[in-house]
Amino acid sequence: MLALVILLCYFAVKALLSPGYFSMHDDQQVARLFELHKALTLGQFPVRWVDGLGFGYGYPLFNFYPPLVYYLGEIYHLILQAGFIDSIKLVWATALIGSAVSMYFLSKNFFGKLGGIVSAVFYLYHPYHAVDAYVRGALAELFSFVWLPLILLFSYKNKPILTGIFLGLLMVTHNLIFLPFVGIYILWSIAFKKNFIIPIIIGLGLSSFFWLPALLEKQFTLVDSILIKNLASYKIHFVCLSQLFYSPWGFGGSVAGCFDGLSFAMGKIYLLATGVALLVAIVKKSRVGLVSFLLLAISLFMTLPYSQFIWDKIPQLWYLQFPWRFLEFAALFSALLVGNLNKKIFAILLIPLVIFVNAKYFSPQTNYLDTTDERLISNQEIKWHVSSTSFEFMNGKVATKLNDKGAVWADINETQIQKSKIKIQKGDWETEKEDFKPDRFILVGRSQKGATIQFQISNFPGWKLWLDDKPKEFDDNNPYRLLSLNVPPGEHTIVGKFANTPVRTVGNTISILLGILLVFGAIKQKVYDKKS
Repeated sequence: MLALVILLCYFAVKALLSPGYFSMHDDQQVARLFELHKALTLGQFPVRWVDGLGFGYGYPLFNFYPPLVYYLGEIYHLILQAGFIDSIKLVWATALIGSAVSMYFLSKNFFGKLGGIVSAVFYLYHPYHAVDAYVRGALAELFSFVWLPLILLFSYKNKPILTGIFLGLLMVTHNLIFLPFVGIYILWSIAFKKNFIIPIIIGLGLSSFFWLPALLEKQFTLVDSILIKNLASYKIHFVCLSQLFYSPWGFGGSVAGCFDGLSFAMGKIYLLATGVALLVAIVKKSRVGLVSFLLLAISLFMTLPYSQFIWDKIPQLWYLQFPWRFLEFAALFSALLVGNLNKKIFAILLIPLVIFVNAKYFSPQTNYLDTTDERLISNQEIKWHVSSTSFEFMNGKVATKLNDKGAVWADINETQIQKSKIKIQKGDWETEKEDFKPDRFILVGRSQKGATIQFQISNFPGWKLWLDDKPKEFDDNNPYRLLSLNVPPGEHTIVGKFANTPVRTVGNTISILLGILLVFGAIKQKVYDKKS
């Protein structure tokens, strides 16, 4: 049956089999993978700082943006020797197939193999799943579909350690989805009288290397200026009730009102099947079915403007930006609910119908057959085109301006991007040796009269400089907060390093210690099981 589930995924991943690359909203995936690859292979772990993005000035992308999908892409790149585009496509396919498989196991636990297949197909081919995959290109959110069913499954089976591990994986896959899902997970646990405290502690502990710095160092970035205001405010991205029933398919963006450029429809088949499944659940007195319907209703309610009073009172939700992101949870619980339709007649009717109607959505607007790795990882692409679309994790004091839409924008143009890593602002400097890596550098040279050297690296907590093995103060009093160092006459060695701050060290330590504890606990349990 599992093989059949994977086979039924074909129409969802078929577009990924074509050569080249495709259009999407979040067209940064290859660049992010390349930047992680570069930093990782040059010795940075965990990767936090990338030097190509931020207009070539760098910023701690993976200090704030969940890194898991890119580590998976790096595994594909290194082990399979796949190119960066193909590695990202493999992550895409893993996310789609993995979500169907995980839903199969969840639903199978309650409704048997046939119910598991029905749920897997409904989950995979949900319209919002296609929006994430081929319209938005939201790879991290797409992969979070994989973990949600597994968290519910192991919670129900009362496996707190496994539940906690998958909660941790969700956090380092998509931290914005993590927060609202924890609320839903708690409701699920209460409904089935399961302990949710221990899994949350384990999940947060394992992922503390990521979320602790992300939470406490966010204040040093542009995040609050960009992600929760103006066009990104949740207040203009609610779904109209009518859009859940019908909204045309499109590849545009989310706007205020009811005429968005992308679809938020559940689809008539889904609504009809959900209604029938609810009736069956009531007749069967299926607790899982009824709980699923309740959580589905809550998820849909949170997408609608009627829920704004809740959003207004929970500032943490504002970083979710788009209330329609709750459609992911709606897809989860509607798929689980239809597992109640586990009779052959339902399966024979619904599975082909869902695939026939929705498979057409699993295709990009445009596929560029001639796109290569070389173009997508070029300096111009990364330092300008990709950097222009996402710079919220740059130093919060860099020069910004308001664009024609009233949104915060970096006050820079392409001609200002420097090719060299150093710029002599005053005096003279003759370089004998330089070695720049993403998170550290060494510069050796001499000055006759003394010099002021500006490094094309944007300052952020953690950057430290040493002059001739002695810690040296520097300033960043310039529009892009670039590191600037005064050096006296003579021969000098300058060393720079993006070091851990105390909060990063604490986060790393908690994750490592808890990971070791869980491994030893598992080993001890195996030894005990063998003896008994």
